[in-house]
Amino acid sequence: MGGYDPDAIDPRAEMEARGWDVVYKPHERMARYNAFYNVEYEGERIAPPAARREGVPANEVWLTEYLRPYERYILHHELNEIRFRAAGYGVEEAHERALRADDVFAGDPTWEELWTEINVVPPARVTALPGFDGELFARIQRNRPYCDMAELAAVHGIDEERHERLREAFWCFDCDL
Repeated sequence: MGGYDPDAIDPRAEMEARGWDVVYKPHERMARYNAFYNVEYEGERIAPPAARREGVPANEVWLTEYLRPYERYILHHELNEIRFRAAGYGVEEAHERALRADDVFAGDPTWEELWTEINVVPPARVTALPGFDGELFARIQRNRPYCDMAELAAVHGIDEERHERLREAFWCFDCDL
C-alpha cells in the first residue's frame, strides 16, 4: 500500500522531527484509549476529544505503557490519523482511513499479534468471525478495556460458542485495573 517499504517506516523519527514528544503513560490511565495526541500539524491543532478530556499537553503523543513493544505500528497509525484529520476528515473517518493505511504491515508477525489484541483489534477482524456483526462489535468495544478474555463473557450477545471463537482468535493484555 502506498509504495511503502515497511522496514523503512520510522514514525517516531518523523514525530520527533516535528517537535512532538512520545510519552508513555500508565495503562490504568490509557486503557480505554490506548493512544492519542495533541499536536500542531501544518499550522493546525489536532487532538481527538479524549486527548482534550485527558489534558494532553501540546505536541505530545501519549501511549499506554503496554503498547511499548508495538510502538512503531501504533505511532504509524496515529501519524496517519493526524494526516487524515488535517485533510478534513472527522475523528471516526480519520481513524478508519488510518486503519486501512496500517495494512502496509500485513504479514509482519508483530503487527499481526498487535491487531489480535482484543482492546486494539479493528472491527473487521471481529466481524469476520461467524456470528459477529457490527452491533456486537460495538458492544464489545463499548465495554473495553478487558484485562482477561473471560470478561468478554459478560457482554450481551456473547454466548459460550462466540466466547470460544473470541478466545481462539484474540488475546488481551493481562492488566490490573
